[in-house]
Amino acid sequence: MNCLALLGSPRKDGNTARLLASFLEGAASEGHTVRTVRLQEKKILPCTGCDGCKKDGKGTGRCVLTDDMAGLYPAVLEADVIVHAFPVYWWSMPAQTKLFQDRLYALDYALFSGKKMYFLTTYGGEDPNSGPDIVERTFRDVCDFLGMEFRGSLGVCSGSLPVQENTSILEKAFRMGAGI
Repeated sequence: MNCLALLGSPRKDGNTARLLASFLEGAASEGHTVRTVRLQEKKILPCTGCDGCKKDGKGTGRCVLTDDMAGLYPAVLEADVIVHAFPVYWWSMPAQTKLFQDRLYALDYALFSGKKMYFLTTYGGEDPNSGPDIVERTFRDVCDFLGMEFRGSLGVCSGSLPVQENTSILEKAFRMGAGI
């Protein structure tokens, strides 16, 4: 399967990046093709709501804005599996992920049908923490709306133990990736 991993963390080597790396190692171990996009490194402008991408009534995949999303649309469409990985900020997704998600508006939603989604989050503080549940519900609703299959989530509190030191979580992420 073709797996597109979207790292929404601004930290290149932080907790979320390590969690995602373990997931992708598992996926690669089973022969899946993986591509990682660090959203922090992409110039993604906010959607202006102009509807220029909806001139055909469905979604042309072409946005009037000139930025890096033009190169990301084909990757999204080619993917069988989309993996979102990001830290939970203020009970929500970080700006990098939100900008990307909003700009998917340009695509024909029917093209998402049958794709699979996995969801990995890290968060500080302590458990219980409602933030991961709130954003998971958001992405479950997105999947339902688009006809995608929500395949699983893994939320990790890294407040007292960094992900790279949490061998049981890293193994769980590896197994999840291997089970795509």
